[in-house]
Amino acid sequence: MIAPNMAAYYTSQGYDAPAALIWSILTDFPSWPNWFPNCSTIRFESDARAGGARLLALADNPNEWTRWQIAEWREPQMLICEHVESTAPMSGQVQAAYLQFELISEADGCTLEVEIGAEGHGVVGDFFVSMTLGSGVRRLLPQLVDAFTAHVVARVASQQ
Repeated sequence: MIAPNMAAYYTSQGYDAPAALIWSILTDFPSWPNWFPNCSTIRFESDARAGGARLLALADNPNEWTRWQIAEWREPQMLICEHVESTAPMSGQVQAAYLQFELISEADGCTLEVEIGAEGHGVVGDFFVSMTLGSGVRRLLPQLVDAFTAHVVARVASQQ
């Protein structure tokens, strides 16, 4: 569950496209390796494609993986994935983490807000999250949004 005292980092990007179109591209999970950093494969561990479904994300390093659970699915507005477990280095310091995508409809398109939050185990874990994970996430978010935007442009261009 997402705790209110988690360290959270976010960014946003506007699109001249309806939220439903961006949602369809965002929730095409097999395409995530095309834009999500350090992700080589992502797959569902169940038949469900909405709330409660579990995703397994494999990293570029074949020994690293992260399991996520879709905690909230409100099409075409909100997707929240909560961290379940991981083999990534130092993931043992993280008690809870989430990845949130929110699409806000506007008259001329939509805005995608991306938020990543995490909480450590106790004082040492919280320090670790804020000092190491925080700086990494602050660098990751702009790369993630830029790569997703390039992916959106390529997808739309291929459909024309």
